[in-house]
Order: sequence, then C-alpha cells, then structure tokens
Amino acid sequence: MHNKIALKLTLYFAAVLLVFALVVGGSFAHFFRQHTIDMKQTELEQRAVRIAEVLSENARWLEQRGGIANTRFIGYINNITMEDVWVVDDARQLKLPQRMPHHMGMHRRMMQHETELPPQPPEQPPRTITFEQLPEVTRNCVEMAFGGTVSVAEDFNPVREEIMLCAAAPVYDTNGVIRAVVLLHYPVQGLQSATWEGVKILLLSCAIALLLVSFLSVLFSWKFTKPLNRMKAVAHKMAEHDYTERCNINQKDEIGALADTLDELGSRLLDADEAGRKLEKLRRSFIANISHELRTPVTVIRGSLEALNDKVVTDPAEVEQYYKQMLNESLFLQRLINDLLDLSRLQNTDFPIEKEIINLCDVVQDAARASKHLGQKKHVSVNLKLDKNLYVIEGDYGRLRQMLMIFLDNSIKFSPEGGSVELCLRGDRLTVKDHGSGVKQEDLPYVFDRFYKTRGESNKEGSGLGLAIAREIALRHNIKVSMESVPDEETTVIMILPPERKDAENELRM
Repeated sequence: MHNKIALKLTLYFAAVLLVFALVVGGSFAHFFRQHTIDMKQTELEQRAVRIAEVLSENARWLEQRGGIANTRFIGYINNITMEDVWVVDDARQLKLPQRMPHHMGMHRRMMQHETELPPQPPEQPPRTITFEQLPEVTRNCVEMAFGGTVSVAEDFNPVREEIMLCAAAPVYDTNGVIRAVVLLHYPVQGLQSATWEGVKILLLSCAIALLLVSFLSVLFSWKFTKPLNRMKAVAHKMAEHDYTERCNINQKDEIGALADTLDELGSRLLDADEAGRKLEKLRRSFIANISHELRTPVTVIRGSLEALNDKVVTDPAEVEQYYKQMLNESLFLQRLINDLLDLSRLQNTDFPIEKEIINLCDVVQDAARASKHLGQKKHVSVNLKLDKNLYVIEGDYGRLRQMLMIFLDNSIKFSPEGGSVELCLRGDRLTVKDHGSGVKQEDLPYVFDRFYKTRGESNKEGSGLGLAIAREIALRHNIKVSMESVPDEETTVIMILPPERKDAENELRM
C-alpha cells in the first residue's frame, strides 16, 4: 500500500477503538459483576427476611408440631418459594428441607383448619451435614443472625460444592426470642454467567463497531491524504522546474494553508524563473556589449599604433589625430572600468560611504550648476525649482551629487536639441524630468538593472551602468527611486527622500 499515511491512520483508529473496547469491556465486566452481586445480595437478604417472618408468624403452630425448624414445613416453603432454605435452630442444629410435591394451596388450608399435614410420599434420603461442617464465613453469619443482625456472605457451599452467596435472617417466637436462623443460598456461577453474557454482547458490539470504524477510517484517511497526494504531485512538478502547476485545494485548515503556501511558492518560483531568464538574457547581452565596447577601443588603439609603428602615417597632422583618437578610446576604457569598479563597491554592503549631516539643497544646486555645462553642447537648458532652501539629511555629499549627475546626464543625453531638463524639489519628492524619446513601458522595470542599455545614436557611448550605480547610491541613503515615462513625450525620475533631520538643523547652521 503506497498510501502509508492512510494505512497508519486506519491502524491508529482501529487501535484506539480496540483499546477503548478492552478498557470498557474490562470495566464493564468488573462493575457489572459487582453490581449484580450487590443487587443479588440485597434481594437474597430481603427473601431471607421474608421467609424468616413467615416462620415467625407461624411460630406457635410450628412449636406444637415439632419446633420452628420443622423440616417438612421447610420443604413446603422450598416448593412454594423455589428456594433452597436451610434453618439452624438455637441448638445449632442444621435442618435441611425434605423434598415435597408442589401443593400450592396446602399451606393456606393448614392455617385455616389447623389439621395435621397430609401423608407424604416416600422421602428421598435426607442430606446429612452438620453446623460445624459449614464454612467459617457462613457460621459467622449465623452467629450474627442469632445476635439479631441480618447478614450476607460469599463462601464455598459443601453441599452444592460451589461458591455461593449466603443470607442469614433471625426467626423469632411469640415472645420475641430468636429461636432459629434462616439460611438462603444463591450460586455465584449464575451471576458470572450473566456477567459473561453481557461481556459477550459488548464484545460483539465492539467488533461490529470496529468493522464500521475500519471502513470509515479508510474512507476518511483517503479523504485526508488526497490533498497531500495532490501537493506531493505539485512538488514533484516544481522539482522538475515546472512552476505552472497548482494545488487548487480549498480547505480552511492547516492543509489548506499549506496548499496555499505551496501555490504561492510556485507563483514566486515562476516569477523568479522568468526574472532569471530575463536576467540571464540581459547578462549575455551585457557581456556581448561590454565585449564589443572593449573590442572597439582596443582595435582602434592597436590599429593606430600599428600605423604609427609601420610609418604608414607620417603627416604630423594625421599623427596628431591618431594620438587624439587613442587618447579618447583610452579615456572610454578608463570610464568603463571605473564604472564597473564603482558599481561593484556600492553593491558590497561592507563598502563604507562617508555620511554626515548635509543640506540636500546644496547638493541639488551644485549638480544643477555642473549639468548646465553638459547641456551646452546640445543647447539643453537645466531648470532648477526648489520650494525650500534647507533639507537636512545624513548622507555622503559626493555620492549624492554623483547620483544626481547620472540622472541629469542621462536626461540631457536623451533630450532633443534645444530641449530642457527640470530638476525640482518639493517636500520630500525630488524629480528629474526630460522631454525626450522616453522609455517603453515594458522596459521600465529593468532600466535600473546593470545590464540594461538602450541602443541608439543618443546612447552610443553609454555602458549601461550609470542608472544601476545611481540606484545603489539611492539604496545606501534610504531613497526610493523609480521612473515614469510617456514614450515620445517625457521621462521622469522620481526620488522619495528620507525624513528630514529636524534635530540637526541647528548643528548645520552653526
């Protein structure tokens, strides 16, 4: 059976029911037997008292006919009551009843006419047992009855040769003197048989219940493990890199919560897988671009050096042009390498940045002044708008200026000839807006990735690392940065600044 949990649950249910049945059966047998014995003792005691009362009521009549312990009369009572009545007289003589036919109305007629008892058929040989042969427990009950106390005991009966209950009740004469004791017996084996019959019925009921519970436990176990098997199948799919499979289990319990978590895990793994694919694609594109960017200046420098070395170019003007071209290519290589190193440092959390209390407005004004020189070549104006002159934060002045210069340089680069760039600080919101070609909506989530680079004439010198560096600087200063764009209209870089350090304003003014 592959479904081990279902098997275990079935066995657990069956074991619980079996233990329950054994405990209940044992407890029932013990308490039922004790209860039955207690009831029978009470009943036997009441019968002994009633028979003793009958003998006491007829004491005078019996005294005239041989004494209260008249064996023939005792036998007559036996036939009427269907009891095994023994009588012990005050001389401690045990009187056993003689066997008599069943004449149901005889006792009443004898009492009415006070006649002699009719002749009886030949009696069976009398049972012979003396008082001394009775068990000690029975003798003690008799002595207690002679003392006026009705008592009940359990002991071995030598006549019946089995364990029996014995009840002893006193018999009084007309003067109120105890003249005899009535002994009644009842076999314990009969009580045990009744108890065993009850236990058998209980065990049969438990067996039927066990079969029913086994069937229901199999059904419930299968229902319980069905969602687990479904989650197992989904997990196997995930292990095979198929993250589209879902559990689709609607249960308001722990299993349902686990299934929802597994579905959420699948969704996140799917997103991560798609992001990984895009990242790998961008990585390959980045490597290809970097290789191309490195190959181009190296090729130019090598070609120029070979031309100069082989005396192919001898004209001083051309030689100077070759030198200038090699210088520009080496500067590009230097900028590319510096950007890579800068980004690597910023992404390393162990790399420290020198933070101090600064006025961010000074950083913004400084970046605006520097960027105006960048825009002069394309006749792009940089407009600065500040709603305050003091915004105190803790940060690295140089790195924050570098971040703003990257955004401004990027905006100027993609602005049309004669366009404008707006640098605006309002409240805790700092924005850089240009009116250039914009960014496609599907590219917006990736513009800050280090592998992202827009290809075009306006970005032919870009390395694809500037915005990634700016984002890392923003993260190190708890600045939330994002980009909004309307293609062919405008692009806005939005920076949500950390709260002002009001407590440090006085320190900055000093």
